[in-house]
Amino acid sequence: MDRAVSVRAPLRISLGGGGTDLPSYYRENGGFVLSSAIDRYIRVRIRPATGDRYRLDHLQVEEVEEPGAIEHPILRAAFGRHWPGGPVELVSDGAVPPGTGLGSSGSYTVAAVKALVLAAGRDMGPAELAEAACEIELGDLGRTVGKQDQYAAAHGGVNALSFGSDGSVGVRRVTLDVVTRTAMEERFLLFGAGGGRSAADILAGQVERTMAGDSALQRNLARNGELARAACAALEAGEPDRLGELLDEQWALKRERLPDVAMEPVEGLRAVARGAGAHGATLVGAGGGGFLLVCAPDPERMRTAFTAAGVPELTFGLDDRGCVEE
Repeated sequence: MDRAVSVRAPLRISLGGGGTDLPSYYRENGGFVLSSAIDRYIRVRIRPATGDRYRLDHLQVEEVEEPGAIEHPILRAAFGRHWPGGPVELVSDGAVPPGTGLGSSGSYTVAAVKALVLAAGRDMGPAELAEAACEIELGDLGRTVGKQDQYAAAHGGVNALSFGSDGSVGVRRVTLDVVTRTAMEERFLLFGAGGGRSAADILAGQVERTMAGDSALQRNLARNGELARAACAALEAGEPDRLGELLDEQWALKRERLPDVAMEPVEGLRAVARGAGAHGATLVGAGGGGFLLVCAPDPERMRTAFTAAGVPELTFGLDDRGCVEE
């Protein structure tokens, strides 16, 4: 490579349908997710190496002689698939720690692939990029995760994502009028719920139950897909508060799907949100910690309540560009 490359990929908030994007479900039933990219990012920067070793600075620093020795699983797989050159230096960082429910693993994979292909002198469009990231996470690494995170990161925007039984993914950009977009950026708030666990670890139990034909779980996921379609219709009708009201039922379904995950701390935060007048609140991501998404008719009252409870806010806006070179 003859130049430095810097790439960013957005994180996302899932607005409905989570769990229907796992192959164990959509191969038999199809899936539907409403997801929005936000302006919090994973960044990956690559430049020519100053020596004859690969140097990778992520949560730790690695120096290796060849890509197959890289310890970071995503980077090892991404280099193996998409890097034809010699040693480079790679630095990555993110707006939030891993395991906080905002799709950071998918965003990281998308950003790493994009940076490598650009450094190699070519590029990928959003659909190809998203699938390349899915091949690494679901294929090479065998993780029990869905596909929504990679597609949200690659495409950006608010999208209705349809998952076909053949593994195909349809992406339809949801058009927001100015009032609805403003409402989403002003009245939907994220507050830290603490903890954080690997989505793959949490979803492994769901996959096992799905493969075993658990009828209660099938009904739960089917209803979750219906809620995602209702949420999409609410946004397209210019009714963001209706979307907020659907968050509570999404939360109830998530609790039902994850009976072995301790949710009491999240219920305490939901009580704070209800006390400050929330239309609805749910934990984003697979569960077990991360961030609480709240629909607040009075955002300042909500912020005051969570500040008093000692809970930090992660401010955000919407991202329309997806994964891009900076």
